[in-house]
Amino acid sequence: MSAHLDTLAFNFFKLFAQYEYALKAMRFARSGSGGQAEPDWDRFANEIGHLILDEASEELTDAINYLFEHPPKKQIIYEGALAWQPVPNNERSPQILFSHIRRVRNNLYHGGKFNGRWFDPDRSEQLINKSLVVLSALREKHAELAEAIYGNQT
Repeated sequence: MSAHLDTLAFNFFKLFAQYEYALKAMRFARSGSGGQAEPDWDRFANEIGHLILDEASEELTDAINYLFEHPPKKQIIYEGALAWQPVPNNERSPQILFSHIRRVRNNLYHGGKFNGRWFDPDRSEQLINKSLVVLSALREKHAELAEAIYGNQT
Protein backbone atom coordinates (compact mmCIF):
# COMPACT_ATOMS: atom_id res chain seq x y z
CA MET A 1 0.00 0.00 0.00
CA SER A 2 2.80 2.45 0.87
CA ALA A 3 4.56 2.17 -2.52
CA HIS A 4 1.22 2.55 -4.30
CA LEU A 5 0.40 5.69 -2.30
CA ASP A 6 3.88 7.09 -2.93
CA THR A 7 3.36 6.69 -6.69
CA LEU A 8 -0.16 8.11 -6.53
CA ALA A 9 1.11 11.12 -4.56
CA PHE A 10 3.92 11.69 -7.07
CA ASN A 11 1.44 11.63 -9.97
CA PHE A 12 -0.81 14.05 -8.12
CA PHE A 13 2.06 16.45 -7.31
CA LYS A 14 3.23 16.37 -10.92
CA LEU A 15 -0.21 17.16 -12.35
CA PHE A 16 -0.87 19.79 -9.68
CA ALA A 17 2.44 21.51 -10.53
CA GLN A 18 1.54 21.42 -14.23
CA TYR A 19 -1.79 23.05 -13.36
CA GLU A 20 -0.08 25.81 -11.38
CA TYR A 21 2.14 26.58 -14.38
CA ALA A 22 -0.82 26.38 -16.77
CA LEU A 23 -2.95 28.74 -14.71
CA LYS A 24 -0.22 31.37 -14.75
CA ALA A 25 0.47 30.82 -18.46
CA MET A 26 -3.27 31.23 -19.18
CA ARG A 27 -3.26 34.49 -17.19
CA PHE A 28 -5.16 33.07 -14.23
CA ALA A 29 -2.60 34.71 -11.99
CA ARG A 30 -2.37 37.45 -9.44
CA SER A 31 0.46 39.31 -7.82
CA GLY A 32 1.39 37.95 -4.41
CA SER A 33 3.78 39.36 -1.85
CA GLY A 34 6.72 41.10 -3.44
CA GLY A 35 5.06 40.89 -6.86
CA GLN A 36 5.44 37.10 -7.03
CA ALA A 37 3.15 35.47 -9.62
CA GLU A 38 0.60 33.20 -7.95
CA PRO A 39 -2.07 31.08 -9.63
CA ASP A 40 -5.59 32.44 -9.15
CA TRP A 41 -7.35 29.17 -8.46
CA ASP A 42 -10.65 30.78 -7.50
CA ARG A 43 -11.02 32.72 -10.75
CA PHE A 44 -9.92 29.65 -12.72
CA ALA A 45 -12.46 27.45 -10.93
CA ASN A 46 -15.26 29.93 -11.49
CA GLU A 47 -14.48 30.51 -15.18
CA ILE A 48 -13.36 27.04 -16.32
CA GLY A 49 -13.97 24.57 -13.49
CA HIS A 50 -17.70 24.46 -14.11
CA LEU A 51 -17.03 22.51 -17.33
CA ILE A 52 -16.58 19.28 -15.40
CA LEU A 53 -19.65 19.87 -13.27
CA ASP A 54 -21.85 20.36 -16.33
CA GLU A 55 -21.01 17.13 -18.17
CA ALA A 56 -19.56 14.47 -15.95
CA SER A 57 -18.93 10.77 -16.59
CA GLU A 58 -19.82 8.28 -13.86
CA GLU A 59 -16.19 8.12 -12.66
CA LEU A 60 -15.93 11.90 -12.59
CA THR A 61 -19.30 12.31 -10.87
CA ASP A 62 -18.18 9.78 -8.24
CA ALA A 63 -14.91 11.69 -7.69
CA ILE A 64 -16.67 15.06 -7.41
CA ASN A 65 -19.29 13.67 -5.02
CA TYR A 66 -16.60 12.07 -2.85
CA LEU A 67 -14.68 15.34 -2.53
CA PHE A 68 -17.85 17.26 -1.64
CA GLU A 69 -19.17 14.62 0.76
CA HIS A 70 -15.81 13.75 2.41
CA PRO A 71 -13.73 16.93 2.05
CA PRO A 72 -10.15 16.93 3.27
CA LYS A 73 -9.78 18.26 6.78
CA LYS A 74 -7.72 21.31 7.67
CA GLN A 75 -4.68 20.80 9.89
CA ILE A 76 -4.69 23.21 12.83
CA ILE A 77 -2.98 23.71 16.14
CA TYR A 78 -5.42 23.17 18.99
CA GLU A 79 -4.25 23.70 22.56
CA GLY A 80 -0.63 23.47 21.45
CA ALA A 81 -1.00 20.21 19.51
CA LEU A 82 -1.66 19.32 15.88
CA ALA A 83 -5.28 18.44 15.18
CA TRP A 84 -7.64 18.05 12.24
CA GLN A 85 -10.61 20.34 11.80
CA PRO A 86 -13.55 19.37 9.58
CA VAL A 87 -14.19 21.73 6.69
CA PRO A 88 -17.73 23.08 6.30
CA ASN A 89 -19.48 21.27 3.49
CA ASN A 90 -22.51 23.36 2.69
CA GLU A 91 -21.84 24.50 -0.88
CA ARG A 92 -21.22 22.65 -4.15
CA SER A 93 -19.44 25.01 -6.49
CA PRO A 94 -16.38 24.78 -8.74
CA GLN A 95 -14.54 27.14 -6.38
CA ILE A 96 -15.19 24.90 -3.37
CA LEU A 97 -14.28 21.75 -5.35
CA PHE A 98 -10.90 23.17 -6.34
CA SER A 99 -10.41 24.46 -2.81
CA HIS A 100 -10.76 20.86 -1.60
CA ILE A 101 -8.20 19.69 -4.18
CA ARG A 102 -5.78 22.43 -3.09
CA ARG A 103 -6.22 21.30 0.53
CA VAL A 104 -5.37 17.72 -0.51
CA ARG A 105 -2.17 19.11 -2.00
CA ASN A 106 -1.42 21.27 1.04
CA ASN A 107 -1.97 18.40 3.48
CA LEU A 108 0.41 16.22 1.49
CA TYR A 109 3.03 18.85 0.78
CA HIS A 110 3.20 20.30 4.27
CA GLY A 111 3.56 16.89 5.89
CA GLY A 112 0.12 16.47 7.36
CA LYS A 113 -0.39 12.99 5.93
CA PHE A 114 2.79 11.10 6.76
CA ASN A 115 5.99 11.07 8.79
CA GLY A 116 7.71 8.10 7.22
CA ARG A 117 4.41 6.19 7.16
CA TRP A 118 1.03 7.17 5.75
CA PHE A 119 -1.63 8.31 8.22
CA ASP A 120 -5.04 6.89 7.36
CA PRO A 121 -3.82 5.41 4.07
CA ASP A 122 -7.27 4.39 2.81
CA ARG A 123 -8.65 7.92 3.13
CA SER A 124 -5.46 9.43 1.73
CA GLU A 125 -5.70 7.15 -1.29
CA GLN A 126 -9.32 8.14 -1.91
CA LEU A 127 -8.64 11.88 -1.63
CA ILE A 128 -5.57 11.77 -3.88
CA ASN A 129 -7.19 9.48 -6.45
CA LYS A 130 -10.44 11.47 -6.64
CA SER A 131 -8.48 14.72 -6.99
CA LEU A 132 -6.47 13.19 -9.85
CA VAL A 133 -9.67 12.14 -11.61
CA VAL A 134 -11.03 15.69 -11.45
CA LEU A 135 -7.80 17.37 -12.57
CA SER A 136 -7.29 14.86 -15.41
CA ALA A 137 -10.87 15.22 -16.64
CA LEU A 138 -10.71 18.99 -16.83
CA ARG A 139 -7.32 18.89 -18.54
CA GLU A 140 -8.77 16.65 -21.25
CA LYS A 141 -11.95 18.74 -21.62
CA HIS A 142 -10.32 22.17 -22.03
CA ALA A 143 -7.99 22.51 -25.04
CA GLU A 144 -6.15 25.64 -23.85
CA LEU A 145 -5.47 24.05 -20.47
CA ALA A 146 -4.19 20.85 -22.11
CA GLU A 147 -1.93 22.87 -24.41
CA ALA A 148 -0.52 24.85 -21.46
CA ILE A 149 0.17 21.60 -19.62
CA TYR A 150 1.51 19.52 -22.52
CA GLY A 151 3.00 22.28 -24.63
CA ASN A 152 2.74 22.25 -28.38
CA GLN A 153 3.11 18.59 -29.33
CA THR A 154 3.45 19.15 -33.08
